[in-house]
Amino acid sequence: MKSKSAILSVLLTVLLLTSLFAGCIGADTEIPIPSTSNECPPGDVIPPELSEINETNKTNDSQTPAAAKDQISIAAFNIQIFGQSKAAKDDVMDVLAKTIRRYDVVGIQEIRDASGTSLPKLVELINEGTDENGNPYNYDYVVSDRLGRSSSKEQYAYIYNASSMLVASEPLVYPEPDGTDPFEREPYMVTFRAQAGDFDALFILIHTKPDDAKNEVNELDSVVQYAKSIYKGQENYVVMGDFNADGSYFNESGASAFKSDEYIWLIGNEEVTTTKTKNTYDRIVITAALAPYFTNTSGVFNYSAEYGLTEDETYAVSDHYPVYAEFWTVVGNWFRVMFAHMNYE
Repeated sequence: MKSKSAILSVLLTVLLLTSLFAGCIGADTEIPIPSTSNECPPGDVIPPELSEINETNKTNDSQTPAAAKDQISIAAFNIQIFGQSKAAKDDVMDVLAKTIRRYDVVGIQEIRDASGTSLPKLVELINEGTDENGNPYNYDYVVSDRLGRSSSKEQYAYIYNASSMLVASEPLVYPEPDGTDPFEREPYMVTFRAQAGDFDALFILIHTKPDDAKNEVNELDSVVQYAKSIYKGQENYVVMGDFNADGSYFNESGASAFKSDEYIWLIGNEEVTTTKTKNTYDRIVITAALAPYFTNTSGVFNYSAEYGLTEDETYAVSDHYPVYAEFWTVVGNWFRVMFAHMNYE
């Protein structure tokens, strides 16, 4: 049986070769974009509407249409105790801004700022200047409530390029079932859709409690299943963040409910996602339905090496590196059908 990577590589090669002779795959085909049903699930939970955006979490009044773009990049970045103290360090903020600008959607973890001023300051800095084409940066964000069982609360945020991505559902913190409390910080979810193309996926962001990492990672399958009951017809999911999925916290080679055939882990166990250890704490996991969009490119962005930082300068930014993955914005219908009928094992 061929490996997942081998099969995916063959399919992507076919896709690229076909495009040389027939133009952009799917360019002449209208491809339906997955949508969320208005049907309510059992109980009192009302599903977020795709047409409604949480205006209190938006920094801009409108989202600017993007130029044609055939790929998007996403990342997850634990920026370690991000608050007013770190936001006051110009050199650290510069590294954070340059790093985040590399991606279209970045899931930020470990925001600890009761004042609520540090995140807007970071996004304002990201939007300074212009890109390589001379266009002004146009990043926006959505942010969760402050979460956590202890007095040390944290927030999640998605910082995204509003010129290439649309927020397509109201952000939602996972409502843990009554009588349960599986997460130190409940996952934060929202749908992102490419401005150009048909990429559409629900993102779920998580920062596990290290000592409970095994249980919390296992429970992520329940979060996806819950989301499927809310977002009818949505099969494309990206679950990412600091899983603490290594070392003494998690057996990365062991069995897990979150390692079924439904899920594909894009960040391998051989990667190093921390600045002070050799562990692979941070992960990006997608559902198999999203695999046709995956370009087979993912990894860890070592900002220390990229920007020539000393150890002290690196540690001042974070004890984590961001993990990233790249996706096609359009996949032709014929490719989806072919991929769906393959035994992806």
